[in-house]
Amino acid sequence: MTDNLPQFERLPINPKNEAEDKEIWQPSWKCFCCHDTGRIYPTLVRLVIANYDYDKDKIPICQNCNAGSNWMHLQLMIDTRIDFKICRHLDKFERENWKRTTQQQFEIIKKRVSLVTNEIAQAHSLTSANRTPNDDREVVQRKAEIEAISPEQWKEMKNDYLVGKKNE
Repeated sequence: MTDNLPQFERLPINPKNEAEDKEIWQPSWKCFCCHDTGRIYPTLVRLVIANYDYDKDKIPICQNCNAGSNWMHLQLMIDTRIDFKICRHLDKFERENWKRTTQQQFEIIKKRVSLVTNEIAQAHSLTSANRTPNDDREVVQRKAEIEAISPEQWKEMKNDYLVGKKNE
């Protein structure tokens, strides 16, 4: 029945967001109490009003920034009990929470990078456990070549490569 339907490719709204390695997002808002909306962020409201219901209760207005004034025309629907001092405290709390969260994300990313780096290093490692007989022969050959260099040759190489050739 669905065999006759055409198949379309996905059309992501923002393909950049689909990248596997995402950077830690930095917020654009200045007030962490309301995220510059004027309405105190619901998780923060619940720290002050235990049974706060986002859909049924009056809108708690932020007193920490000027964005709260955008809600003043809705006098019957707003809650202004959370004053400047409390809003300032909620802002500080949310900033510290944000810092802690981004630090945890950074640590997770750092661990992932470390694991991938270790896996790559182990895959390309030429330690005696991972070397083939050909690798062993090459190591022995290079060691013998280096040991065969006389002190005079070392001196010439030092002058040529480290100091530079005198004729140039």
